[in-house]
Amino acid sequence: MTEAKRHSEPDASSQEFRITFRDDAIPEADRQNAESSVAALVARSAAAIAQECAAEADLAALTASANGPIVKLLEEDSVADKALEALRTHQFAHRGAMESLREDRRPTLTERTLPLAPEAGVGLRTLGFVPPYDFTWSWHDTNGHAPFNQLGPMLDGSVGLDARSGAVPGGASGFVNAHAGVGIFLSSDTEGKRFPHSVLDPGRYSFREATVGIGANATSEGGFELTVFEDGHFLTGASRLLWHRRVSEGDDASGGQEAQVFTGPELEFTLRAGHGYTFNAGIWVTSDRTTGIGAAAVQSLLQGTVARMWVFG
Repeated sequence: MTEAKRHSEPDASSQEFRITFRDDAIPEADRQNAESSVAALVARSAAAIAQECAAEADLAALTASANGPIVKLLEEDSVADKALEALRTHQFAHRGAMESLREDRRPTLTERTLPLAPEAGVGLRTLGFVPPYDFTWSWHDTNGHAPFNQLGPMLDGSVGLDARSGAVPGGASGFVNAHAGVGIFLSSDTEGKRFPHSVLDPGRYSFREATVGIGANATSEGGFELTVFEDGHFLTGASRLLWHRRVSEGDDASGGQEAQVFTGPELEFTLRAGHGYTFNAGIWVTSDRTTGIGAAAVQSLLQGTVARMWVFG
C-alpha cells in the first residue's frame, strides 16, 4: 500500500512523503512509528537544506548585484545582447549523452533473517534482514524541485534517483534535493547496545557539471544514510557522502563509479524493552546551479540495491 502523507513537523509543514508497507498485517502502532520516523527524516533534512539554500540565495543576490552593471553594458550592445541570450538558452548536453537510471534489478530474496559468519558479529548476537523489507519511503524537498527520474524505492531494496538542474534535458530551474530508502521494524524484551549496519550492493553513481560565463556555478552531491528512531522519534543517524563536486565560471566535471559495494556509516544505539524502533537505510542526491552571466547545468545520479540490513548486539 502506497500513501502520500503531509506531516505536521513545525519547521517543514509543507513537505510530503510517500510510504509503502510490506503487507496489511503490520500492526497499526508500527505503521504510525514508521510514518512518524519518515516525517522526522523529512523535517530534519528540510531544516538543514533551508539553511544552505538561504546562504546560497544571499550569495546569488550579491553576485547578481555585482554583475548588474556588466549585464547592463552587454544588453546595450546588440551583438553582445544576442550572445548573452544565446548563453542563457544554451544546452550543455543532448539526451543521448546523459546517464540514465537502469531498470534491471536483483532478484528478490524471500528469507527474513540470515545468520552471518561468527567473525562478522565479533562475538555479538547478529540479526540480518534481507528483502522484502517492512516499508519503503521517498520524498523531495518541496521548496525546490522534484528529481528528473526515480526508480522505486521497492520492497526488494531497489532505489534510484536522477536529479538535474539547469541547461540540460529535463533540468529543473533550481535546486533539487531527493531522498529514497527502505526500513525495518525492531523490538526486544531486553535492553542493550545495538549496532545497525547496511550495504548498497551493487551501487553506482555518476555526476556531470558544466558552466559558462561570469558568476555561473554548479554543484552535485549524493550519499548513503542510516537512521534509527524510537517510537517514531529520531534517536541517531549518520551519512556517508559518496561524492561532492562544485564547478564555476567555465569549468566542467564528470565522474562516477560502477558496480561498487557502498557500506553505510557506523552507528550505535540503546534498544530498550517495550519500545518500537525503525531502522532506515536510504540514498539522497542533490543538484543546484547559479547562472550568473551565462549558464550552468548539473546531473546527479545514484542507484543501487539495499542488499542487507544487519543489527549486531
